[in-house]
Amino acid sequence: MDTIFYQQDIPVAELEKLGLLNNGKPNLSEEDMNALLSGHRTELITLQDLNGDGIHIKKMDAKISLERTADGQVRLQLHPIYRNVKKHPLLLDDEVEQLEQGKLTHVVKTYQEANGKSKSWIIEYDPETKEFIAADPEKIKVPTMINGEKLSELQKEQYRNGSVVELSDGTRLQRRASSRSGVISNREALMYSLVLDGGISYFLIHNLRNLFGNKSKQMDPYTEGYQRALQDMKQHERNKPMINHSFTANNQPENYIKQENSLGNTYSR
Repeated sequence: MDTIFYQQDIPVAELEKLGLLNNGKPNLSEEDMNALLSGHRTELITLQDLNGDGIHIKKMDAKISLERTADGQVRLQLHPIYRNVKKHPLLLDDEVEQLEQGKLTHVVKTYQEANGKSKSWIIEYDPETKEFIAADPEKIKVPTMINGEKLSELQKEQYRNGSVVELSDGTRLQRRASSRSGVISNREALMYSLVLDGGISYFLIHNLRNLFGNKSKQMDPYTEGYQRALQDMKQHERNKPMINHSFTANNQPENYIKQENSLGNTYSR
């Protein structure tokens, strides 16, 4: 996929302060590096011997992500595990409780901006860091096909708004901003197809987490549609130059951009 950040964008000085630089290069797994470049959060990383503002932290676990500021600068965002969770300003007390308890996977909130236009946010809860994450559905890049099956307008809307999308072969998936992949599914691997720059690009994503709250084992990912989409990709490779991508669960065709600063900082309780 076309990442929203480039390798040279990574603020290495900030990584060095976190002890995540080795011989001038980020000391991160390939999966976490790809997550950063794709605008997602990494998995929890153990940070040790942190010093700043006269404070020394011997050890802490946190996720990290990249954020582009209004002046075009890229900075590192730290997402530690919070002891308490603060109420998100757009959420009702009951919504906060249901998200925190896992009774809801996400909440869609709509409000009116100063210019009179309506604005929506998809808000979910990351139980690992005890944070609420808000995403702008208008910024989500939706796949044209998944496992060779063309998405209907309804399915595209479901994907964009964070609802579970079900394909005809029983595949179920859900866009999930708190996951390193940006998507979770009842199958460990999916084949995405998007129209980018006037051509088709294929995205093979694997090592996906199971659906939220799904206690059943993930199903065999190699469905007929998956295999057909894989063959289509190979055929395109033989016929014409293309941008083809094979990547792990940290990379998926969704241009998720954190919108937390538009509503204030990351909210925790």
